[in-house]
This record gives sequence, C-alpha cells and structure tokens, in this order.
Amino acid sequence: GAMLQGVPDMNRTPGIDMSTGSLGQGLSAGNGMALGARLDHADWRTYVICGDGEIEEGIIWEAAMTSAHFKLDNLTLIIDHNKLQLSGASEEVMNIMPIADKFRDFHWHTITINGHNFDEIRAALKESEETKGMPTAIIAETIKGKGVDFMENKAAWHNKTLDAAETKKALEELEGES
Repeated sequence: GAMLQGVPDMNRTPGIDMSTGSLGQGLSAGNGMALGARLDHADWRTYVICGDGEIEEGIIWEAAMTSAHFKLDNLTLIIDHNKLQLSGASEEVMNIMPIADKFRDFHWHTITINGHNFDEIRAALKESEETKGMPTAIIAETIKGKGVDFMENKAAWHNKTLDAAETKKALEELEGES
C-alpha cells in the first residue's frame, strides 16, 4: 500500500513535515522548526527521527552543537540504534560509539531505552518534554526487522520495501507479537 515505503515520504505519510534521510539534514531542519516555535511563542515540540548510520554525518554534529547552544528544550531527537545501515554494520562502516556519551558531551539530555518497549518509549518522551534548558536525545536500542524471520538483523532490508507475498508472510509472523 501507499504507507509501505523505503525512506518515509512527507508526500505519502501524514505527520511527516520533511523527508530527510542519509544526508543528515533532519536535525538541522528540526533546529529551525524548534527555533521557529520559540520565536512564535508556540508550545509545540519538534521530533526528529534518525538512524545510527545517519549520525555518522558531520552535519548532525554541527546541528547537535546548535541545538545545545540555543538550549532547544522543545526538540527531541530519537535515534534508531539498530546497529545496521545500508552497507553493513554501523560500527564497521564508521564507528559512532558511544552514542550517549557523545550527545552528553554536546550538552544534550540523553536517555537510552529499549526501542521495542512502548512503556519505555512513552516514559522517555515524557522525560524529554519535562527536560528544560537543553535538547533531548533518546537512543532507542532496536533490532532491524524485529519479529520477521527473513528481515531480522539483515542490513539488506535497510531501504527495501516488501512485495505482496513478503507482506503477507511478515504480517502472519507479526500477528503473534504483543
């Protein structure tokens, strides 16, 4: 269906204001949105989602410095730390560990969670909303393709979409997940 896609597309998925991805521009755009909210005295928050491979980009770290400099406490960055990217294991392509320590050093409030646990996700989002004076990075430890045997921990599924037969098989496997 229209919702199945490789990179999330703002033209096909409600709630996405900007399609970014591997070039790392999302956090810079998020900074602009968070600063705009501050200038407008608006109470909305900006959420940026990126992958662990994406934070290998230098623009992410320039943006992270900017977020902290302007104390963007209305900005939350969620990092999908599944340890795989298009060309293989993130640590082998460009080791970005330890992620939490790096963001702390950049003056971010940092939370590490199990990215498959909805209680931990909700608690981290609440904590980020309550954190004042600095942006928040949530490092969501995840497993790429979790719950689907032919996808789990396979880098090849980084930006592929499922065909009809694969979709049927994946949904059958996921029906047992809670």
